[in-house]
Amino acid sequence: MPFSIKLFAALLTVITISLYVGISRVVTLAERAEGTYYYPFWYIWIISLLINAATMLFLILPFSLFIDPVLASMKMKGAGTRLIYVIVAYFLLGTGCGLLFAIFVLRMDAFRHTGPYLYVLIVTFVYLFWQYILKWIGKLRKRRA
Repeated sequence: MPFSIKLFAALLTVITISLYVGISRVVTLAERAEGTYYYPFWYIWIISLLINAATMLFLILPFSLFIDPVLASMKMKGAGTRLIYVIVAYFLLGTGCGLLFAIFVLRMDAFRHTGPYLYVLIVTFVYLFWQYILKWIGKLRKRRA
């Protein structure tokens, strides 16, 4: 997959995951307790955007640049087999990146909490989803031209 598609997929992943986190963390006016400060949506979205951008640019994107040539060099007999290999490879990528993220963020408690692993794994699969959507759009544009 071309680097420009991977980079644009990374950008779309960061934006969509950050929007989801921002929307899910906002407390409506009806649910707010009196005398308690709640962060506004824009603040939650910006902080989430920065954390997701760092995770994507320093962990997931570089490792995916390593995995794609390995997948391309493997001889696979069909689209189903290729899909299974890609899903397994990105699952391992997400798990490994989640482990690295947990070690750097949680230090000695990296193996007690499963939240970072699941979060980075979800981000990895959203990234894979955006890559295939952009690749599919590129193929449609080539057919029309």
